[in-house]
Amino acid sequence: MKIAVLIMTDGREELLARTVRSVVWDGNLSGPIHRWFLHDDSGDEILRARLANRWPRLNQLNDGDSPRRGFDGAITHAWSWLAQVDDIDFVFHLEDDFLLNRPVDLRAMAEVLTARPYLAQLALRRQPWNDAERAAGGIVEQHPGDYAQMTDGQHTWLEHRRFFTTNPSLYRRELCAAGWPAGAESEGRFGLGLLRDGLPWGVPGPDIRFGFWGSRQSGEWVEHIGVQRAGVGY
Repeated sequence: MKIAVLIMTDGREELLARTVRSVVWDGNLSGPIHRWFLHDDSGDEILRARLANRWPRLNQLNDGDSPRRGFDGAITHAWSWLAQVDDIDFVFHLEDDFLLNRPVDLRAMAEVLTARPYLAQLALRRQPWNDAERAAGGIVEQHPGDYAQMTDGQHTWLEHRRFFTTNPSLYRRELCAAGWPAGAESEGRFGLGLLRDGLPWGVPGPDIRFGFWGSRQSGEWVEHIGVQRAGVGY
């Protein structure tokens, strides 16, 4: 089992620095991590050189002075790289504005995904972000009946069919072969496409589920720190 970490950034260097510290250096992330990737969509060649010098451990998935692609284009480009990296099995995906609140065991998450191929991803819950989530007390609390708590006797997670999220999550590398839609609301349309068409490894749409790691009472695993977006095309 080999896992790659993919960090998506768009020029918010100070937020990225906090995320890298939390994920790479603070010991919060464990498991069979084989490779580290950084995809920068700033379009700033000077910034990319500075990031490469600052964090040589993070292999950049960029083409020199390539222009900004936007949210949808950046994921499309990163996934086109990952689809060709055949020495990894899973991808831990996060944007440049998330901190880990507690230790995350990627091996345990990958074991659950391996045993249950109908799961498209296992995501980490963040704090309530919009007014509706804050009023309800959280993402899961907003629609509690839509989330089923599952366990294998060792690990616990929630399953649902509401959405795919680009918040921090683990997914199989083969998911990159599904392709990412272009244009506005690409995240929502990608999830709807999976529910309709199924997963690339042969799970039909009606059978798939999305997951949140941890029990219903486990609370938040990550903190979203990006108040303002720098990217475009969400």
